[in-house]
Order: sequence, then structure tokens, then C-alpha cells
Amino acid sequence: MLDDRTDRAVELTNRGTNRPAAIALAEEVLRSSAAAADIRRCVLTLIHAGVHAEAENPVLAARVTALTARPAQALPHLHTAPAWHAEALIDLGRHDEALDVLLSHDETADLLFARGRLNQAQGHHDRACADFLAAGRAAEAAGITNPAVLPWCSAAALSAHDAGRPVVARSLAETELVAARRWGAPHAVGRALHAAALTGDPAHAVDRLTTAVRLLSKATADLLPARHSLAQALATQGRHTEAAETCATTHVIAQHLDHPLWIQNTRQLGERLDRLRRLTPQESRAAALACAMSNREVATELGVTTRTVELHLSQVYRKLHVQGRRELNRVILRLGVTPP
Repeated sequence: MLDDRTDRAVELTNRGTNRPAAIALAEEVLRSSAAAADIRRCVLTLIHAGVHAEAENPVLAARVTALTARPAQALPHLHTAPAWHAEALIDLGRHDEALDVLLSHDETADLLFARGRLNQAQGHHDRACADFLAAGRAAEAAGITNPAVLPWCSAAALSAHDAGRPVVARSLAETELVAARRWGAPHAVGRALHAAALTGDPAHAVDRLTTAVRLLSKATADLLPARHSLAQALATQGRHTEAAETCATTHVIAQHLDHPLWIQNTRQLGERLDRLRRLTPQESRAAALACAMSNREVATELGVTTRTVELHLSQVYRKLHVQGRRELNRVILRLGVTPP
């Protein structure tokens, strides 16, 4: 039977309310002769609260280290080993194996969330969004509304955004940001800011992502995608040198963490950014205008002949390794080319 203080700390954490009280209760239990079940839940409470008390309490530090050294056991209150296993396989790109794990277990909130991540990784954005929303309903039915425990709202926001549902995406992202700020854990706020940056006003994206990266500095699972998004946002503003530097640093971090997915993602982004930097100012401007205009309209805007525009775009296609306007639009929308 759990200590009453543990029960209360878990309840506060799952609901995402009164973080200071949850931390105080968890630390009190961990300083006592608590049972193993109490220790695990209280350490998880501190993890979700973003607390690291190594210098203050060596005993607590040892318990945190012992738990977090075993990822399958260092899961949120809601998570189970199968869900962690499935998400780890998704991160490694082993999608068929992840699907086998998901199909062999009941549809609990954490497994629905993992299934959403699998659909997201495979580009099935509508299905991913539906899975994340289902995970949210299951979590709320269990009394869990804290995005530090299960960030279903921001995950659904990103999938809705990719599925072309911007209003839904923005609403979901802002909802999680409010809840994350109410709880106050840095990693939860950083993760919510990341989603809000990608689904909200592009003018605020770099500022929000810069803050998200700072808040996620100790949360490696979320730091890499946030830094990747920051590099993209910088490129969208035409800040290609800063974007390339951010991407290069992120690639080094991914290599240090031996994370295959983000090693690949940052390498590909770095290559695209390098190609963008090869465009001349005239080519960059022509490429940006070509996303919304015909060649004749671009020529009128630039005050040149249609033939000159065609020559500029031919160079753009060659340098960016794209086959035509459709692929060019995809690159421009993803990375941006801001006219000088």
C-alpha cells in the first residue's frame, strides 16, 4: 500500500496542479524509509516536475540515477514498458517491430500515444492526430491532465498542422501551453512552446523556439526536434548562416547521443541549408516569388524578362536539387527563402 504522501504527490502531478506541493511531498517520502513502490512514484514525480536535487541530497540523487539509468522503468505514471519499447523502436526507425508491439497489447492511453507517433513518423498525419486525441481522452478518463506526463495535446497539434488543419492545430498547441505553464516544469513548457511556435504566428516562431531550446536543454528526447525546428525557422526568416550553425550543432549533439533518426534529419537539413546559401540574391528572390506567381508575374515584379526568370529558376532547381515548381514550393515552405 502506498504512503498517503505518495498518493497525494502523484495526484497533484497527474492533474498538473501545485507543483511545489508535489515536489515537497515527493522529497519528504524519499528522505524516509519508503517502500520501493513509493520511491519509484516519487522519483517520477520529481522527474515530471523537472527537479534535480543531486547537490542537496546524495541519497535522493542515487535513487534518481538508479531509476533513470533504466529507461523502461523511468516512465511517466501513465506509461508502461510496451509503450516505451514501441516509442524506442519508432525513434530507431524500426516501424514494423513497433507495430508488432502495439498490436500485441490493449489500447491504453500510452499505447495510443505511441501509435500516434508511429503514424506521425510514417506521414499519416490525420490518423496520428486521431490517435493522439484518443490518447488524451483515455488519459483524462484516468484523471491525468498534466502535459508533463503525456503531451498528447501538442502532439495532436503538430499532426493537425501537418494535415492542413491550422485552426485546430493552433488551438491544441495553445491549450497545452496554458496547462504546461500552470504546472511550471521547464521541459513541459519547452515542449508546448515548440508546438505553439510551429502552429502559431510565424513572426514569433524564432523567439518561441529559442526559449523552448533553452528550457529543453536537459530533456534530450525533445531537445533535438526543437533545435531542428529552430534551424528551419531561422532559414524561413532568411537567417541562413545562423540556421546552418544551429543545424550543425544539433547534428553533433545527435551524434553524441547516437540517435540515428536525428543524425539523418540534421544531415539532410544541413544539406538543404547549404544549397540555399548557394543561391544568389536574384535567384533567392525569384524562388520566393515563384511560390505564388507565374513566371510572367515574377518578371513584372522584378523588372526583368520572362526569359531571365526562367534562367534564374533553372539555376535554383539545379542548386536545390529539385525537379520543378512543386518540389521547389515544398522546399521553400519548409525552409523559406526570404528575398534580400
